[in-house]
Amino acid sequence: MQITHAEFRDAAGHVTIHREHDSPTIRIDSVLREPGKEQAWMTWDVPATVSNEELFKIAEIVQRRCAGVRGTGSDIHGYFQELQRFQD
Repeated sequence: MQITHAEFRDAAGHVTIHREHDSPTIRIDSVLREPGKEQAWMTWDVPATVSNEELFKIAEIVQRRCAGVRGTGSDIHGYFQELQRFQD
């Protein structure tokens, strides 16, 4: 079984993660509800072989863009675990 799509929504924004079957990349799209000084839309194309260290950094950004504030380690870890489902 392979998960190909996931969506996260929270107070500040929305993130969609997508990976086609056997695709070498993971696509991450993020939209902020009220961007202020930040970029409203961000997109990453990440290699499916991304290291856990780099993926955790992405999870930090995804968590902050969804929640609007920097989360605790456990908040970020939840996003990290979900992102790992898309890794090779």
